[in-house]
Amino acid sequence: MLKFLNKKRDSKNIEELRAFICSGCIFEGNITIGEGITRIDGEIQGNVKGEGGLLIGEKGVIKGDVEVRKVILYGQIFGNVKTDEIELYSGSLIKGNIKTKSIFIEKGAIINGFCEMESFSNNI
Repeated sequence: MLKFLNKKRDSKNIEELRAFICSGCIFEGNITIGEGITRIDGEIQGNVKGEGGLLIGEKGVIKGDVEVRKVILYGQIFGNVKTDEIELYSGSLIKGNIKTKSIFIEKGAIINGFCEMESFSNNI
């Protein structure tokens, strides 16, 4: 198993990279991912759902809705995103709405849509 270390945000955050769709690959259809991190450097034309995390590299593109536990975005998503946690880095693009509990946006990231934040507890 490959390990993924998110050096920009938290050097202690190590998760297993479970699946990889490489640059130049185009996948048509819906995908369900399991635990761990799935990395996309190619193109997905369909919805992505699952219990794990999703890392979209700089050349990665998803044309469909995303509903996963965590999203780390360097590439592009053309669809709505529902996730517990999302990180958007410079050069990334979302054309769609975001529903999340936690969001990190680096300068240079673009969101063309609405962002709805959910609270972690009802006491807020």
